[in-house]
Amino acid sequence: MKKFLLLFILFAIQLSAQTYTIEGKVQDSDNKSLENATVSLLKQKDSSVVNFTGTNNNGSFSFKIPKQKEPTFLQISNDKFRMFSKKYESIDQNLEIGLVKLERDLSSDIEEVKIIASPVKIKKDTVEYNASYLKVDPNDKIDKLLEQIPGVETDEDGKMTVNGKPINKILINGKPLFNKDGKIAMETIPADLIKKIQITTSKSKEEELTGRTPKSDSLTINFNIDEKNNKGNIKNFNLGYGTDNRYDVKGLLAKFKQETNFALIAGSNNINISDFSVDGFFENNNRNKSANGRTASSGILRTSMIGANYSDKIGDNFDLDKFSLEYKEGNLDTYSKTSRTTFLPDYKLDNNSERRGNSDKKTFSFNTDATIALDKRTNVTFSTNFSNNTTDNTNESSVFTLRDDVLLNSNKSSYRGNNIGNIFKPKIGLIKKFEKPNRSLSASVSNTFSENKNTNFNLQETIFYQSPDQNDYRNQLSKNKNSNNLFSANFKYYEPVSDSATVSVEVNYDLQKLNKELVVNDFDAGTNDYSEFNSLLSNTLNQNNNLLNTGISYNLNKSKYNFRAGTNLNTTRLNVNSIYNLQHYSFQRNFILPEYDLMLNYKFNKTTSLRISNSANFIVPQVSYLNPYIDISDPLITIQGNPDLKSTWQNSTNINFSTMNIARGINFYSRLGFNYTDNDIVNYSFYDDSGKQFSTYENISGNKRANFSTSLTKTYKWNGNKLDLSPSFAANYSFRKGFIDATEFTNNIYTLSPRFGVNLNLKDLMNLRASYGINYSSSHYTNYRIDKTNTARQNFSLRLTNYFFNKTLFFSNDFTFTKNSNIAADFNRNSYFWNSSVNYQFYKKQMMLKLSVNDLLNQRQNATRTIGDNYVEDREELILKRYFMLSLIVNLNTFGGK
Repeated sequence: MKKFLLLFILFAIQLSAQTYTIEGKVQDSDNKSLENATVSLLKQKDSSVVNFTGTNNNGSFSFKIPKQKEPTFLQISNDKFRMFSKKYESIDQNLEIGLVKLERDLSSDIEEVKIIASPVKIKKDTVEYNASYLKVDPNDKIDKLLEQIPGVETDEDGKMTVNGKPINKILINGKPLFNKDGKIAMETIPADLIKKIQITTSKSKEEELTGRTPKSDSLTINFNIDEKNNKGNIKNFNLGYGTDNRYDVKGLLAKFKQETNFALIAGSNNINISDFSVDGFFENNNRNKSANGRTASSGILRTSMIGANYSDKIGDNFDLDKFSLEYKEGNLDTYSKTSRTTFLPDYKLDNNSERRGNSDKKTFSFNTDATIALDKRTNVTFSTNFSNNTTDNTNESSVFTLRDDVLLNSNKSSYRGNNIGNIFKPKIGLIKKFEKPNRSLSASVSNTFSENKNTNFNLQETIFYQSPDQNDYRNQLSKNKNSNNLFSANFKYYEPVSDSATVSVEVNYDLQKLNKELVVNDFDAGTNDYSEFNSLLSNTLNQNNNLLNTGISYNLNKSKYNFRAGTNLNTTRLNVNSIYNLQHYSFQRNFILPEYDLMLNYKFNKTTSLRISNSANFIVPQVSYLNPYIDISDPLITIQGNPDLKSTWQNSTNINFSTMNIARGINFYSRLGFNYTDNDIVNYSFYDDSGKQFSTYENISGNKRANFSTSLTKTYKWNGNKLDLSPSFAANYSFRKGFIDATEFTNNIYTLSPRFGVNLNLKDLMNLRASYGINYSSSHYTNYRIDKTNTARQNFSLRLTNYFFNKTLFFSNDFTFTKNSNIAADFNRNSYFWNSSVNYQFYKKQMMLKLSVNDLLNQRQNATRTIGDNYVEDREELILKRYFMLSLIVNLNTFGGK
């Protein structure tokens, strides 16, 4: 309580400090008001931002600043205009700037003061942030810069979005570091190297080289390293050892000079840092994002890896985007306990299971991406991807099924196996721009060769208590080989029909050759070997599929709006030959499927836009759904395909609205979506008296889904401090139809998810991020034993960093509380997860000692409840518990000319 009282007093002192107002108005040379021009006050000695704002629709601006005893300068900028700057020796009163007129296309050197980039710039579809304005902790990586940008959110699985749009590329100076998803860069590049962060719509290589308006709804984040720092070396090391023999060792060596970049990365740990991800390999405080147990971090994981990445521009014509090698080893111990209740029309089935396993996985991968410019209008692109995976695993499980509390059957199994997989994918492409504007051509061909071999030993016992004659005992060796050869070709041509409109033609062709062979042998006690061929479970499957997709689209690009309308014809021919139980199954299916898509993107101004899209597409049934053989590989479930299945038709409509008001510090977005499905493919199943399930597939129409989400971020700034308030809300409705126990059912699912977030930065004192959210779900059934079921999940998270002695000493705390309602009695409803660390920087802040504790309260749980169409499942998994660790972090970086 005393600590919170002290924080409140400090907060009040900051709020009560004397402030002054700077206000004025901005116009162009034609006396037209300029909206969203950036107005900033910066300190002359280091160009740090005191405060900034943007002009409103009348061109007016107003913002508050503390008293300035040192020289500062006021900077006003707008895209395609000459920058205005005025110097002040001190500021101890309100300033009325009056009318400022910006002139076009000129450079400014007013009063010979230093001019830097504005805190926020908006240019076409790109929003650019000045990284020096974003406040992060010492030793933070660039992922923490993103967290400071309004509208950026990270879900429970570590996936990041901006204003609801997914981020699918992370680039450093326009190029990927290892992979385009940027997970390695996010956790390795120091935040203090970055000068600008650019958020823009993701582009394909063809769109990038031709300058064409992108079709994607995803986003690319590009981190620009300060030009003065774009030459140097990065040497980051972390050495950590803790209780229970926990360890975390990792390092990054990088050398870069303008276009030439080389990085070597290595690490090993046994603290569940699984991969290069937002919760990734170089997470500097083992944050709580996986506290709810929904991510791959469940279990106890040991990981080691080494990787190298090289990119360069060689000569004037050869651009090597990526040349990377990576080797990784991992060992994972897992345990899970599950309780599932399946609701049938006349009774319910309870399924209780426990599973434990261990897996060893080794992966080697090699990737290249490059572009050769044959001339100023013609480029050749090529890429090569190769990976080799070897996995050894063991699993044990026990499952019990009860009908209305009466035991029907049980299954106990023990499994060990080995898997070896290889994938090789070369691709080459041609992109050509013609002399006539907006006319272009692109073509590409690629091949994917893959092979996967499995060797598995399976010992299994299934007991049917109501009908012992069905008991099933298995001691088997199975060998499975899958080999695929996939050829793809693509052709696009764009022809301008006006200065702002084009018509495009696109052809895609795929040839798929897929082969699968499974050989199962039973154990023969006489020979003491797996020598008895099992014809019921052995099978072969060969596919030769041809897919041809031809389309035409109209594209209109105006300054205020973009419009696209396209249609295509998807032709698919499946040719399948298989042998199951020594019987031959052969069939062919042809699908001719028309599809279309429409998109309108309207820009009200530089910061406000509305996007409306509608599309209809078909999904061809999987061959396993069509093949009429009877699959008895699982003794509790018998599955048979349905060769009469129809293709699934989906129609989707999405409306996205986003706006940013720099002057008022507001970022807002809202998304509305609707999806309707015709001929959806669902399970058609029934149970016999022993609890054994028989399942096939059927088409059903009328399934639909609607979703709505909205988020608002309001920013307050004073005396170098910043407060972000971020309420958000999401609602989903799903109407599901299907079959259970040979009876049609319906399920109406309603989900509400309100959330409120706070981000507070008190200069040189503390950073605080907190959020509270509720996820409430209600399912209403027909033809079930129950009418409805409800569940609620509450999440509270708090991240607090306190600074002392000019940030040489700081304390970090991460706390997450999760509560699940209506969960089964033998599962933990509440989870408390608290990570804490004390950090001390020394040797010119190039080294840091950190004492950290994971799960301080030793109360972390990961029980979850899932509501499906006809079931409710509670699940709890093995997780890493409390440990202490002492770490030495070294950052020996040199930049610029030194």
